[in-house]
Amino acid sequence: MADQTTDQALTRINRDLQERATQQRAKDLNLPYVDVAGFPINPDILHILPEEAAKHALLMPFFKSGKKLRIAVVDPDKTETKETIKELEGRGFTLEVYIASEAAFYEALKLYASDQFKLKVETKNVVAEEEIHYEKELENLAKLKDTIATLPAEEALNTLHVSAIKAGASDIHYQPEESECTIRFRIDGVLHEAFSVGKEVYHHLAGQLKYKAKMKLNVTTVPQDGRFRFIVNERKIDVRVSSLPTEYGEAFVCRILDSGKHFASFAELGFSGKSLEILKNAEQLAQGMVLVTGPTSSGKTTTLYVLLTQFNKPEAKIITLEDPIEYHLKGITQSQVEEKQGYNFANGLRSILRQDPDIVMIGEVRDLETAEVAAQAALTGHVVLSTLHTNSAVETIPRLTTIGVPAFMIAPALSVVVAQRLVRRLCSACSTERAVTSEEKTFIEKTLDGIKSVDAACTVQLPQKLRQVKGCDACNFTGFRGQMVISEVLLVDDEIEDAILKNKSAPEIFALARKKGMLTMAEDGLLKVIAGETTMEEVHRVTNA
Repeated sequence: MADQTTDQALTRINRDLQERATQQRAKDLNLPYVDVAGFPINPDILHILPEEAAKHALLMPFFKSGKKLRIAVVDPDKTETKETIKELEGRGFTLEVYIASEAAFYEALKLYASDQFKLKVETKNVVAEEEIHYEKELENLAKLKDTIATLPAEEALNTLHVSAIKAGASDIHYQPEESECTIRFRIDGVLHEAFSVGKEVYHHLAGQLKYKAKMKLNVTTVPQDGRFRFIVNERKIDVRVSSLPTEYGEAFVCRILDSGKHFASFAELGFSGKSLEILKNAEQLAQGMVLVTGPTSSGKTTTLYVLLTQFNKPEAKIITLEDPIEYHLKGITQSQVEEKQGYNFANGLRSILRQDPDIVMIGEVRDLETAEVAAQAALTGHVVLSTLHTNSAVETIPRLTTIGVPAFMIAPALSVVVAQRLVRRLCSACSTERAVTSEEKTFIEKTLDGIKSVDAACTVQLPQKLRQVKGCDACNFTGFRGQMVISEVLLVDDEIEDAILKNKSAPEIFALARKKGMLTMAEDGLLKVIAGETTMEEVHRVTNA
Protein backbone atom coordinates (compact mmCIF):
# COMPACT_ATOMS: atom_id res chain seq x y z
CA MET A 1 0.00 0.00 0.00
CA ALA A 2 2.90 2.31 0.92
CA ASP A 3 4.60 1.54 -2.41
CA GLN A 4 1.41 2.45 -4.30
CA THR A 5 1.12 5.74 -2.42
CA THR A 6 4.77 6.52 -3.18
CA ASP A 7 4.25 5.79 -6.92
CA GLN A 8 1.21 8.08 -7.03
CA ALA A 9 3.18 10.86 -5.31
CA LEU A 10 6.05 10.50 -7.80
CA THR A 11 3.59 10.59 -10.71
CA ARG A 12 2.10 13.84 -9.37
CA ILE A 13 5.54 15.37 -8.92
CA ASN A 14 6.63 14.40 -12.46
CA ARG A 15 3.37 15.76 -13.87
CA ASP A 16 3.81 19.05 -11.99
CA LEU A 17 7.36 19.37 -13.27
CA GLN A 18 6.19 18.71 -16.85
CA GLU A 19 3.42 21.31 -16.57
CA ARG A 20 5.87 23.92 -15.21
CA ALA A 21 8.28 23.19 -18.06
CA THR A 22 5.39 23.54 -20.54
CA GLN A 23 4.37 26.86 -18.97
CA GLN A 24 7.93 28.15 -19.43
CA ARG A 25 8.00 26.90 -23.04
CA ALA A 26 4.70 28.70 -23.73
CA LYS A 27 6.19 31.88 -22.27
CA ASP A 28 9.29 31.53 -24.45
CA LEU A 29 7.07 31.09 -27.54
CA ASN A 30 4.93 34.06 -26.49
CA LEU A 31 1.83 31.83 -26.55
CA PRO A 32 -0.75 31.19 -23.82
CA TYR A 33 -0.60 27.96 -21.76
CA VAL A 34 -3.47 25.61 -20.92
CA ASP A 35 -3.72 22.51 -18.77
CA VAL A 36 -6.03 20.92 -21.32
CA ALA A 37 -6.57 17.82 -19.15
CA GLY A 38 -8.12 19.99 -16.44
CA PHE A 39 -10.10 22.26 -18.76
CA PRO A 40 -13.90 21.57 -18.85
CA ILE A 41 -14.16 20.63 -22.55
CA ASN A 42 -17.60 20.26 -24.13
CA PRO A 43 -17.33 16.87 -25.95
CA ASP A 44 -19.36 18.29 -28.87
CA ILE A 45 -16.35 20.48 -29.75
CA LEU A 46 -14.28 17.36 -30.44
CA HIS A 47 -16.47 16.62 -33.47
CA ILE A 48 -14.63 19.47 -35.20
CA LEU A 49 -11.58 17.22 -35.54
CA PRO A 50 -11.56 13.38 -35.81
CA GLU A 51 -9.60 11.55 -33.12
CA GLU A 52 -7.08 10.16 -35.62
CA ALA A 53 -6.32 13.65 -36.94
CA ALA A 54 -6.03 15.07 -33.40
CA LYS A 55 -3.63 12.31 -32.35
CA HIS A 56 -1.60 12.65 -35.55
CA ALA A 57 -1.17 16.41 -35.11
CA LEU A 58 -1.00 16.45 -31.27
CA LEU A 59 -3.70 19.13 -31.48
CA MET A 60 -7.07 19.35 -29.74
CA PRO A 61 -9.89 21.92 -29.91
CA PHE A 62 -11.03 22.76 -26.39
CA PHE A 63 -13.22 25.89 -26.59
CA LYS A 64 -15.44 27.38 -29.31
CA SER A 65 -17.40 30.61 -29.62
CA GLY A 66 -18.98 31.07 -33.03
CA LYS A 67 -16.17 30.60 -35.52
CA LYS A 68 -13.51 31.42 -32.92
CA LEU A 69 -11.75 28.25 -31.83
CA ARG A 70 -9.16 27.67 -29.14
CA ILE A 71 -6.81 24.78 -29.78
CA ALA A 72 -4.23 23.11 -27.55
CA VAL A 73 -1.04 21.97 -29.28
CA VAL A 74 2.00 20.14 -27.94
CA ASP A 75 4.45 21.43 -30.55
CA PRO A 76 3.41 24.33 -32.83
CA ASP A 77 6.41 23.65 -35.10
CA LYS A 78 5.39 20.04 -35.82
CA THR A 79 4.64 19.64 -39.55
CA GLU A 80 1.36 17.77 -38.97
CA THR A 81 0.26 20.44 -36.48
CA LYS A 82 0.87 23.20 -39.02
CA GLU A 83 -1.04 21.30 -41.73
CA THR A 84 -4.03 20.71 -39.43
CA ILE A 85 -4.05 24.38 -38.36
CA LYS A 86 -4.14 25.31 -42.05
CA GLU A 87 -7.06 22.90 -42.63
CA LEU A 88 -9.04 24.37 -39.71
CA GLU A 89 -8.41 27.90 -40.96
CA GLY A 90 -9.49 26.74 -44.41
CA ARG A 91 -12.80 25.68 -42.86
CA GLY A 92 -13.36 29.25 -41.67
CA PHE A 93 -12.20 29.02 -38.04
CA THR A 94 -10.31 31.86 -36.38
CA LEU A 95 -7.77 30.09 -34.17
CA GLU A 96 -6.21 30.89 -30.82
CA VAL A 97 -3.25 28.57 -30.25
CA TYR A 98 -2.43 27.41 -26.71
CA ILE A 99 0.52 25.28 -25.59
CA ALA A 100 -0.24 22.07 -23.64
CA SER A 101 1.97 19.34 -22.23
CA GLU A 102 2.09 15.96 -23.96
CA ALA A 103 0.84 14.20 -20.81
CA ALA A 104 -2.15 16.55 -20.50
CA PHE A 105 -2.91 16.19 -24.21
CA TYR A 106 -3.12 12.39 -24.06
CA GLU A 107 -5.21 12.58 -20.89
CA ALA A 108 -7.66 14.92 -22.61
CA LEU A 109 -7.65 12.68 -25.70
CA LYS A 110 -9.60 10.09 -23.67
CA LEU A 111 -12.68 12.29 -24.10
CA TYR A 112 -13.05 10.87 -27.62
CA ALA A 113 -13.94 7.52 -26.01
CA SER A 114 -16.61 9.06 -23.74
CA ASP A 115 -20.32 8.43 -24.19
CA GLN A 116 -20.93 12.19 -24.43
CA PHE A 117 -18.69 12.42 -27.49
CA LYS A 118 -20.38 9.47 -29.18
CA LEU A 119 -23.86 10.99 -28.77
CA LYS A 120 -23.49 13.38 -31.71
CA VAL A 121 -26.87 14.91 -32.66
CA GLU A 122 -27.43 14.91 -36.42
CA THR A 123 -28.84 17.95 -38.18
CA LYS A 124 -32.38 17.24 -39.34
CA ASN A 125 -33.68 18.89 -42.49
CA VAL A 126 -37.34 19.21 -43.37
CA VAL A 127 -38.03 20.00 -47.03
CA ALA A 128 -40.97 19.76 -49.41
CA GLU A 129 -39.20 17.74 -52.10
CA GLU A 130 -42.28 16.96 -54.16
CA GLU A 131 -42.88 20.66 -54.80
CA ILE A 132 -39.47 21.37 -56.29
CA HIS A 133 -38.25 20.43 -59.76
CA TYR A 134 -34.53 19.97 -60.30
CA GLU A 135 -34.18 22.78 -62.85
CA LYS A 136 -35.75 25.18 -60.35
CA GLU A 137 -33.56 23.79 -57.57
CA LEU A 138 -30.38 24.31 -59.63
CA GLU A 139 -31.57 27.82 -60.42
CA ASN A 140 -32.20 28.50 -56.72
CA LEU A 141 -28.78 27.09 -55.82
CA ALA A 142 -27.08 29.30 -58.42
CA LYS A 143 -28.79 32.30 -56.80
CA LEU A 144 -27.45 31.14 -53.44
CA LYS A 145 -23.88 31.11 -54.76
CA ASP A 146 -22.93 34.40 -53.08
CA THR A 147 -24.77 33.48 -49.89
CA ILE A 148 -23.00 30.12 -49.66
CA ALA A 149 -19.67 31.96 -49.78
CA THR A 150 -20.63 33.79 -46.56
CA LEU A 151 -22.03 30.78 -44.68
CA PRO A 152 -19.97 28.65 -42.29
CA ALA A 153 -18.60 25.65 -44.21
CA GLU A 154 -20.82 23.16 -42.36
CA GLU A 155 -24.00 25.10 -43.14
CA ALA A 156 -22.99 25.69 -46.77
CA LEU A 157 -22.29 22.00 -47.29
CA ASN A 158 -25.62 21.02 -45.72
CA THR A 159 -27.41 23.46 -48.06
CA LEU A 160 -25.74 21.81 -51.05
CA HIS A 161 -26.67 18.29 -49.93
CA VAL A 162 -30.30 19.14 -49.20
CA SER A 163 -30.53 20.81 -52.62
CA ALA A 164 -29.16 17.62 -54.21
CA ILE A 165 -31.93 15.59 -52.54
CA LYS A 166 -34.57 18.05 -53.71
CA ALA A 167 -33.18 17.88 -57.25
CA GLY A 168 -33.17 14.06 -57.28
CA ALA A 169 -29.40 13.93 -57.82
CA SER A 170 -27.51 10.64 -57.49
CA ASP A 171 -24.07 12.30 -57.28
CA ILE A 172 -22.44 15.65 -56.55
CA HIS A 173 -19.20 16.43 -58.43
CA TYR A 174 -16.69 19.00 -57.15
CA GLN A 175 -14.25 19.77 -59.97
CA PRO A 176 -11.46 22.26 -59.12
CA GLU A 177 -9.99 24.36 -61.90
CA GLU A 178 -7.21 26.96 -61.93
CA SER A 179 -9.21 29.82 -60.44
CA GLU A 180 -12.51 28.25 -59.31
CA CYS A 181 -14.35 25.00 -58.63
CA THR A 182 -17.36 23.84 -60.63
CA ILE A 183 -20.09 21.98 -58.74
CA ARG A 184 -22.32 19.66 -60.76
CA PHE A 185 -25.24 17.32 -59.98
CA ARG A 186 -25.82 14.03 -61.81
CA ILE A 187 -29.56 13.72 -62.42
CA ASP A 188 -31.05 10.81 -64.40
CA GLY A 189 -27.53 9.81 -65.41
CA VAL A 190 -26.59 13.20 -66.91
CA LEU A 191 -24.42 15.89 -65.28
CA HIS A 192 -25.91 19.36 -64.81
CA GLU A 193 -23.83 22.34 -63.70
CA ALA A 194 -25.12 24.03 -60.53
CA PHE A 195 -22.60 26.85 -60.15
CA SER A 196 -18.92 27.66 -59.56
CA VAL A 197 -17.23 28.96 -56.42
CA GLY A 198 -13.89 30.66 -55.85
CA LYS A 199 -10.84 28.72 -54.67
CA GLU A 200 -11.06 30.07 -51.11
CA VAL A 201 -14.71 29.07 -50.69
CA TYR A 202 -13.96 25.67 -52.19
CA HIS A 203 -11.06 25.20 -49.78
CA HIS A 204 -13.50 25.72 -46.89
CA LEU A 205 -16.05 23.28 -48.40
CA ALA A 206 -13.38 20.65 -49.13
CA GLY A 207 -12.05 20.80 -45.58
CA GLN A 208 -15.53 20.37 -44.12
CA LEU A 209 -16.33 17.56 -46.55
CA LYS A 210 -13.18 15.67 -45.55
CA TYR A 211 -13.90 16.23 -41.88
CA LYS A 212 -17.47 14.92 -42.15
CA ALA A 213 -16.33 11.90 -44.19
CA LYS A 214 -13.60 11.14 -41.60
CA MET A 215 -10.83 11.50 -44.15
CA LYS A 216 -7.30 12.51 -43.18
CA LEU A 217 -7.40 16.30 -43.26
CA ASN A 218 -3.65 16.69 -43.69
CA VAL A 219 -3.40 14.28 -46.63
CA THR A 220 -4.03 15.81 -50.06
CA THR A 221 -1.70 13.90 -52.37
CA VAL A 222 -3.33 10.44 -52.40
CA PRO A 223 -6.94 9.33 -53.08
CA GLN A 224 -9.18 8.77 -50.06
CA ASP A 225 -12.62 7.29 -49.44
CA GLY A 226 -15.04 8.23 -46.70
CA ARG A 227 -18.68 8.31 -45.72
CA PHE A 228 -21.10 10.34 -43.62
CA ARG A 229 -24.81 10.66 -43.01
CA PHE A 230 -27.38 13.42 -42.74
CA ILE A 231 -31.16 13.45 -42.27
CA VAL A 232 -33.87 14.80 -44.57
CA ASN A 233 -37.55 14.42 -43.67
CA GLU A 234 -36.68 11.78 -41.03
CA ARG A 235 -34.88 9.71 -43.70
CA LYS A 236 -31.25 8.79 -43.25
CA ILE A 237 -29.20 9.85 -46.27
CA ASP A 238 -25.77 8.23 -46.59
CA VAL A 239 -23.14 10.04 -48.63
CA ARG A 240 -20.19 8.07 -50.01
CA VAL A 241 -17.23 10.38 -50.68
CA SER A 242 -14.26 9.79 -52.99
CA SER A 243 -11.35 12.23 -53.29
CA LEU A 244 -8.74 12.42 -56.04
CA PRO A 245 -5.65 14.67 -56.10
CA THR A 246 -5.56 16.84 -59.25
CA GLU A 247 -3.44 19.64 -60.65
CA TYR A 248 -5.61 22.28 -58.99
CA GLY A 249 -6.48 20.54 -55.72
CA GLU A 250 -8.58 17.63 -54.57
CA ALA A 251 -11.60 16.67 -56.68
CA PHE A 252 -14.55 15.03 -54.90
CA VAL A 253 -17.48 12.89 -55.98
CA CYS A 254 -20.27 12.30 -53.47
CA ARG A 255 -22.64 9.40 -54.14
CA ILE A 256 -26.02 9.97 -52.45
CA LEU A 257 -27.70 6.87 -51.03
CA ASP A 258 -31.26 7.46 -49.84
CA SER A 259 -32.49 4.93 -47.25
CA GLY A 260 -36.06 5.88 -48.18
CA LYS A 261 -35.60 4.70 -51.75
CA HIS A 262 -38.36 2.44 -53.06
CA PHE A 263 -37.14 -0.63 -54.95
CA ALA A 264 -39.55 -1.20 -57.82
CA SER A 265 -40.38 -4.48 -59.52
CA PHE A 266 -38.34 -5.74 -62.47
CA ALA A 267 -41.07 -4.54 -64.84
CA GLU A 268 -40.98 -1.05 -63.33
CA LEU A 269 -37.19 -1.00 -63.75
CA GLY A 270 -37.65 -1.62 -67.47
CA PHE A 271 -37.20 -5.39 -67.90
CA SER A 272 -39.66 -6.92 -70.36
CA GLY A 273 -40.33 -9.95 -72.55
CA LYS A 274 -38.14 -13.01 -72.08
CA SER A 275 -35.68 -11.09 -69.89
CA LEU A 276 -38.45 -10.31 -67.41
CA GLU A 277 -39.62 -13.92 -67.48
CA ILE A 278 -36.10 -15.23 -66.70
CA LEU A 279 -35.65 -12.83 -63.78
CA LYS A 280 -39.03 -13.71 -62.30
CA ASN A 281 -38.13 -17.39 -62.52
CA ALA A 282 -34.78 -16.62 -60.86
CA GLU A 283 -36.74 -15.93 -57.69
CA GLN A 284 -37.45 -19.68 -57.57
CA LEU A 285 -33.77 -20.72 -57.67
CA ALA A 286 -32.74 -23.16 -54.94
CA GLN A 287 -29.03 -22.75 -55.74
CA GLY A 288 -26.81 -21.15 -58.36
CA MET A 289 -25.21 -17.81 -59.19
CA VAL A 290 -26.88 -14.70 -60.62
CA LEU A 291 -24.47 -12.05 -61.89
CA VAL A 292 -25.41 -8.50 -62.91
CA THR A 293 -22.86 -6.78 -65.15
CA GLY A 294 -22.29 -3.32 -66.52
CA PRO A 295 -20.22 -0.17 -65.95
CA THR A 296 -20.46 2.14 -62.95
CA SER A 297 -23.87 3.85 -62.60
CA SER A 298 -25.67 1.32 -64.80
CA GLY A 299 -28.13 0.31 -62.06
CA LYS A 300 -26.51 -3.01 -61.11
CA THR A 301 -26.98 -2.55 -57.38
CA THR A 302 -30.63 -1.59 -57.79
CA THR A 303 -31.31 -4.76 -59.79
CA LEU A 304 -29.59 -6.83 -57.09
CA TYR A 305 -31.64 -5.16 -54.36
CA VAL A 306 -34.86 -5.89 -56.25
CA LEU A 307 -33.76 -9.53 -56.44
CA LEU A 308 -33.08 -9.48 -52.70
CA THR A 309 -36.53 -8.07 -51.93
CA GLN A 310 -38.08 -10.85 -54.06
CA PHE A 311 -36.12 -13.50 -52.15
CA ASN A 312 -36.82 -11.85 -48.78
CA LYS A 313 -39.31 -14.21 -47.13
CA PRO A 314 -39.54 -15.39 -43.50
CA GLU A 315 -38.31 -18.87 -44.41
CA ALA A 316 -35.16 -17.61 -46.17
CA LYS A 317 -32.02 -16.33 -44.46
CA ILE A 318 -30.27 -13.67 -46.53
CA ILE A 319 -26.83 -12.23 -45.79
CA THR A 320 -25.07 -9.55 -47.83
CA LEU A 321 -21.40 -8.59 -47.95
CA GLU A 322 -21.01 -5.07 -49.32
CA ASP A 323 -18.41 -2.34 -49.80
CA PRO A 324 -20.06 -0.20 -48.62
CA ILE A 325 -23.65 -1.01 -47.58
CA GLU A 326 -25.64 1.20 -49.93
CA TYR A 327 -29.20 0.71 -48.70
CA HIS A 328 -30.45 -0.87 -45.49
CA LEU A 329 -33.06 -3.60 -45.97
CA LYS A 330 -35.30 -4.86 -43.19
CA GLY A 331 -35.13 -8.60 -42.53
CA ILE A 332 -31.74 -9.00 -44.24
CA THR A 333 -28.39 -9.34 -42.45
CA GLN A 334 -25.96 -6.87 -44.05
CA SER A 335 -22.20 -6.82 -43.43
CA GLN A 336 -19.64 -4.30 -44.64
CA VAL A 337 -16.12 -5.35 -45.64
CA GLU A 338 -13.15 -3.60 -44.06
CA GLU A 339 -10.15 -4.15 -46.32
CA LYS A 340 -7.75 -2.36 -43.94
CA GLN A 341 -8.73 -4.80 -41.19
CA GLY A 342 -8.29 -7.82 -43.45
CA TYR A 343 -12.05 -8.38 -43.76
CA ASN A 344 -12.40 -8.68 -47.55
CA PHE A 345 -14.95 -10.28 -49.87
CA ALA A 346 -13.20 -13.66 -49.95
CA ASN A 347 -12.72 -14.31 -46.24
CA GLY A 348 -15.97 -12.46 -45.45
CA LEU A 349 -17.83 -14.86 -47.73
CA ARG A 350 -16.27 -17.84 -45.95
CA SER A 351 -17.50 -16.44 -42.63
CA ILE A 352 -20.97 -15.79 -44.06
CA LEU A 353 -21.30 -19.40 -45.18
CA ARG A 354 -20.82 -20.50 -41.57
CA GLN A 355 -23.93 -18.46 -40.69
CA ASP A 356 -26.18 -20.95 -42.55
CA PRO A 357 -27.61 -18.58 -45.21
CA ASP A 358 -29.93 -19.54 -48.05
CA ILE A 359 -29.13 -16.50 -50.20
CA VAL A 360 -25.86 -14.57 -50.24
CA MET A 361 -25.23 -11.24 -51.97
CA ILE A 362 -21.62 -10.13 -52.58
CA GLY A 363 -21.12 -6.54 -53.67
CA GLU A 364 -18.65 -7.39 -56.43
CA VAL A 365 -16.56 -10.28 -57.75
CA ARG A 366 -13.12 -8.66 -57.96
CA ASP A 367 -10.57 -11.47 -57.86
CA LEU A 368 -9.99 -15.20 -58.25
CA GLU A 369 -10.32 -15.97 -54.53
CA THR A 370 -13.74 -14.31 -54.25
CA ALA A 371 -14.93 -15.85 -57.54
CA GLU A 372 -13.92 -19.37 -56.50
CA VAL A 373 -15.54 -19.13 -53.06
CA ALA A 374 -18.71 -17.70 -54.65
CA ALA A 375 -18.84 -20.49 -57.26
CA GLN A 376 -18.24 -23.12 -54.57
CA ALA A 377 -21.09 -21.65 -52.50
CA ALA A 378 -23.39 -21.79 -55.54
CA LEU A 379 -22.47 -25.45 -56.00
CA THR A 380 -23.23 -26.36 -52.40
CA GLY A 381 -26.85 -25.33 -52.11
CA HIS A 382 -26.72 -21.52 -51.89
CA VAL A 383 -28.06 -18.80 -54.16
CA VAL A 384 -25.27 -16.29 -54.77
CA LEU A 385 -25.95 -12.80 -56.17
CA SER A 386 -23.17 -10.46 -57.25
CA THR A 387 -21.90 -7.94 -59.82
CA LEU A 388 -19.08 -7.97 -62.35
CA HIS A 389 -17.70 -5.42 -64.80
CA THR A 390 -18.21 -6.69 -68.36
CA ASN A 391 -19.75 -5.13 -71.46
CA SER A 392 -22.18 -7.91 -72.32
CA ALA A 393 -23.79 -10.97 -70.74
CA VAL A 394 -21.77 -13.53 -72.70
CA GLU A 395 -18.47 -11.75 -71.98
CA THR A 396 -18.97 -12.68 -68.32
CA ILE A 397 -17.87 -16.24 -69.04
CA PRO A 398 -14.43 -15.42 -70.56
CA ARG A 399 -14.03 -12.76 -67.86
CA LEU A 400 -14.39 -15.42 -65.14
CA THR A 401 -11.98 -17.75 -66.93
CA THR A 402 -9.49 -14.87 -67.32
CA ILE A 403 -9.69 -14.28 -63.57
CA GLY A 404 -8.73 -17.93 -63.20
CA VAL A 405 -11.97 -19.77 -62.40
CA PRO A 406 -11.96 -23.15 -64.19
CA ALA A 407 -14.75 -23.94 -66.65
CA PHE A 408 -15.79 -27.01 -64.65
CA MET A 409 -16.75 -24.65 -61.78
CA ILE A 410 -18.32 -21.88 -63.88
CA ALA A 411 -20.60 -24.14 -65.91
CA PRO A 412 -22.64 -25.76 -63.11
CA ALA A 413 -22.50 -22.72 -60.79
CA LEU A 414 -23.68 -19.98 -63.17
CA SER A 415 -27.47 -19.69 -63.56
CA VAL A 416 -28.31 -16.23 -64.92
CA VAL A 417 -26.27 -13.28 -66.22
CA VAL A 418 -27.82 -9.84 -66.64
CA ALA A 419 -26.00 -7.12 -68.61
CA GLN A 420 -27.63 -3.71 -68.41
CA ARG A 421 -27.44 0.04 -69.01
CA LEU A 422 -29.68 2.94 -68.00
CA VAL A 423 -31.45 5.23 -70.47
CA ARG A 424 -33.67 8.20 -69.69
CA ARG A 425 -37.45 7.80 -70.00
CA LEU A 426 -39.36 10.17 -72.23
CA CYS A 427 -41.70 12.50 -70.36
CA SER A 428 -45.21 11.12 -70.89
CA ALA A 429 -46.71 14.58 -70.39
CA CYS A 430 -45.03 16.38 -73.29
CA SER A 431 -43.27 14.01 -75.75
CA THR A 432 -44.41 14.50 -79.34
CA GLU A 433 -44.35 12.41 -82.51
CA ARG A 434 -42.13 12.87 -85.54
CA ALA A 435 -41.64 11.02 -88.80
CA VAL A 436 -39.00 8.28 -89.04
CA THR A 437 -36.03 9.34 -91.16
CA SER A 438 -34.81 7.16 -94.05
CA GLU A 439 -31.59 6.42 -92.17
CA GLU A 440 -33.53 5.36 -89.08
CA LYS A 441 -35.87 3.27 -91.19
CA THR A 442 -32.93 1.25 -92.58
CA PHE A 443 -31.46 0.75 -89.09
CA ILE A 444 -34.81 -0.23 -87.52
CA GLU A 445 -35.66 -2.68 -90.32
CA LYS A 446 -32.31 -4.40 -89.97
CA THR A 447 -32.59 -4.59 -86.19
CA LEU A 448 -36.18 -5.86 -86.27
CA ASP A 449 -35.13 -8.60 -88.69
CA GLY A 450 -32.48 -9.66 -86.17
CA ILE A 451 -35.02 -9.68 -83.34
CA LYS A 452 -37.56 -11.72 -85.29
CA SER A 453 -34.90 -14.22 -86.32
CA VAL A 454 -34.44 -15.17 -82.64
CA ASP A 455 -37.96 -14.46 -81.38
CA ALA A 456 -40.64 -15.72 -83.74
CA ALA A 457 -43.32 -14.41 -81.40
CA CYS A 458 -42.23 -10.79 -81.94
CA THR A 459 -44.97 -8.92 -83.84
CA VAL A 460 -43.44 -5.41 -83.69
CA GLN A 461 -43.66 -3.64 -87.05
CA LEU A 462 -41.62 -0.83 -88.57
CA PRO A 463 -43.07 2.40 -87.13
CA GLN A 464 -43.90 5.39 -89.29
CA LYS A 465 -43.39 7.76 -86.38
CA LEU A 466 -41.21 7.93 -83.27
CA ARG A 467 -41.67 9.98 -80.14
CA GLN A 468 -39.26 12.81 -79.40
CA VAL A 469 -38.42 15.17 -76.54
CA LYS A 470 -40.20 18.47 -76.12
CA GLY A 471 -40.00 19.72 -72.53
CA CYS A 472 -42.53 21.00 -69.99
CA ASP A 473 -42.86 21.94 -66.31
CA ALA A 474 -43.32 18.29 -65.34
CA CYS A 475 -39.90 17.27 -66.71
CA ASN A 476 -38.06 20.56 -66.03
CA PHE A 477 -38.02 21.20 -69.80
CA THR A 478 -35.60 18.34 -70.49
CA GLY A 479 -38.12 16.03 -72.16
CA PHE A 480 -37.17 13.18 -69.81
CA ARG A 481 -38.44 11.93 -66.45
CA GLY A 482 -36.57 9.13 -64.68
CA GLN A 483 -34.52 6.24 -66.04
CA MET A 484 -35.12 2.70 -67.20
CA VAL A 485 -33.08 -0.42 -67.85
CA ILE A 486 -32.18 -1.80 -71.26
CA SER A 487 -30.72 -5.26 -70.90
CA GLU A 488 -29.69 -8.63 -72.22
CA VAL A 489 -30.26 -11.65 -70.02
CA LEU A 490 -28.44 -14.95 -70.48
CA LEU A 491 -30.05 -18.07 -69.03
CA VAL A 492 -27.47 -20.84 -68.51
CA ASP A 493 -29.37 -24.01 -69.41
CA ASP A 494 -27.94 -27.48 -70.13
CA GLU A 495 -26.74 -26.57 -73.64
CA ILE A 496 -25.01 -23.37 -72.52
CA GLU A 497 -23.48 -25.24 -69.58
CA ASP A 498 -22.15 -27.89 -71.95
CA ALA A 499 -20.67 -25.19 -74.23
CA ILE A 500 -18.86 -23.63 -71.23
CA LEU A 501 -17.49 -27.04 -70.18
CA LYS A 502 -16.15 -27.53 -73.72
CA ASN A 503 -14.44 -24.11 -73.55
CA LYS A 504 -16.43 -22.76 -76.49
CA SER A 505 -15.56 -19.18 -77.47
CA ALA A 506 -17.71 -16.18 -76.55
CA PRO A 507 -19.05 -15.80 -80.14
CA GLU A 508 -20.06 -19.48 -80.14
CA ILE A 509 -21.87 -19.16 -76.82
CA PHE A 510 -23.49 -15.93 -78.04
CA ALA A 511 -24.75 -17.71 -81.18
CA LEU A 512 -26.21 -20.47 -79.00
CA ALA A 513 -27.90 -17.93 -76.71
CA ARG A 514 -29.37 -16.17 -79.76
CA LYS A 515 -30.95 -19.41 -80.91
CA LYS A 516 -32.65 -19.53 -77.53
CA GLY A 517 -34.11 -16.04 -77.96
CA MET A 518 -31.66 -13.74 -76.15
CA LEU A 519 -31.89 -10.13 -77.33
CA THR A 520 -28.97 -7.70 -77.16
CA MET A 521 -29.16 -4.45 -75.17
CA ALA A 522 -29.34 -2.49 -78.43
CA GLU A 523 -32.29 -4.58 -79.59
CA ASP A 524 -34.04 -4.22 -76.24
CA GLY A 525 -33.41 -0.49 -76.45
CA LEU A 526 -34.86 -0.25 -79.95
CA LEU A 527 -38.07 -2.00 -78.84
CA LYS A 528 -38.40 0.62 -76.12
CA VAL A 529 -37.83 3.37 -78.69
CA ILE A 530 -40.60 1.93 -80.89
CA ALA A 531 -42.85 1.68 -77.80
CA GLY A 532 -42.32 5.42 -77.22
CA GLU A 533 -40.50 4.99 -73.90
CA THR A 534 -37.12 6.49 -74.84
CA THR A 535 -35.25 7.87 -77.85
CA MET A 536 -32.82 6.47 -80.39
CA GLU A 537 -30.21 8.97 -79.18
CA GLU A 538 -30.45 7.60 -75.64
CA VAL A 539 -29.90 4.02 -76.80
CA HIS A 540 -26.94 5.10 -78.93
CA ARG A 541 -25.53 7.03 -75.95
CA VAL A 542 -25.17 3.92 -73.78
CA THR A 543 -24.61 1.11 -76.30
CA ASN A 544 -22.44 0.46 -79.33
CA ALA A 545 -25.44 0.26 -81.63
